[in-house]
Amino acid sequence: MEDGTATTGSMAEGAPTSSTPRTAAGSVGPGPALPCVTSTNGHRAGTVFTAAVPADPGQLAPTRERLRGWLHALGLDEWDVETVLIATGEACANAIEHGYRFAAGGITTLRAELRDDRLEIEVRDHGGWRDNAGTPGTDRGRGRLIMARVMDEATIVGTSDGTIVRLVKRLSGDG
Repeated sequence: MEDGTATTGSMAEGAPTSSTPRTAAGSVGPGPALPCVTSTNGHRAGTVFTAAVPADPGQLAPTRERLRGWLHALGLDEWDVETVLIATGEACANAIEHGYRFAAGGITTLRAELRDDRLEIEVRDHGGWRDNAGTPGTDRGRGRLIMARVMDEATIVGTSDGTIVRLVKRLSGDG
């Protein structure tokens, strides 16, 4: 799995394969296996990253580390890597918390593609959409602002079929 092309678990089968959860990054602790697929493919080797993230906040860190490794393998500078991880992490966390309300069995899909000097990211859930700009007087509801500030483009489209977050980062380094 070091090259990011193998898969662990099977979303199509949906059946756990062991008693230890596995991700593309390896075991993540005791409990039932969680489906997770990570791959890279595309116009050039390694230009597309995909991951299926179970609606479990505990899966955010392993997903973020797999994405970090892919971004580094592409040669992105550290500033771009960190800003992409901030925005993507926020989008994935929102999908888990708001789209699925932490419901077991929900899957958020993450897809990132390098196109010349642009990194295009899509985070999609199939949970319920609810338009909530945050609660006044709390430290909540700033995810949209964070994504918009650190990325060059950030759009959120919510429908009865779920939410799609599209993020674009024009890369600052030579890659």
